[in-house]
Amino acid sequence: MADKEILSCSKYYFQLDGLEDLVVKKVSGISATLQTAGTDKSYGVTKGGKSYIQATVTGVSNSKITAEYVATVQDKKLYQWFFDSHSQVSSGGGSTEGGARKTGSIIVYNQAGTEAARWNLTGVMPASYKTTKLEAGTEGIMSETVEFVYESLHRVK
Repeated sequence: MADKEILSCSKYYFQLDGLEDLVVKKVSGISATLQTAGTDKSYGVTKGGKSYIQATVTGVSNSKITAEYVATVQDKKLYQWFFDSHSQVSSGGGSTEGGARKTGSIIVYNQAGTEAARWNLTGVMPASYKTTKLEAGTEGIMSETVEFVYESLHRVK
């Protein structure tokens, strides 16, 4: 393909350690924000009364990644990971996972099916879990939606 190939939003995968075989319906929330100071007004003056402004990065904040997966009869791995990652009243308040986090990648493929873009995530942990609304007469596929928090996000490709 040409060097300037446009990537499609429908050729992707959200890969997490130990959960590589799930069917991903959609992913959103790839976002990081640099927190800054000194960007909106003068913080001092120099000789001659000239206003001095300089933007300074003071930190980084990550958004949450939301992934929706197609639910299957045989597979409850997503729910089990969510359940095991949070404190359990019956086991003395600790988590079964012991605070373990996963690593993962969001991968976008080009038209040839070759990896074209990749964001690597570290310290991934499920923050919330929900399923689609169940309603008699509804058409559609049942899905599980998990909101993930993470420690770092790096675009490596």
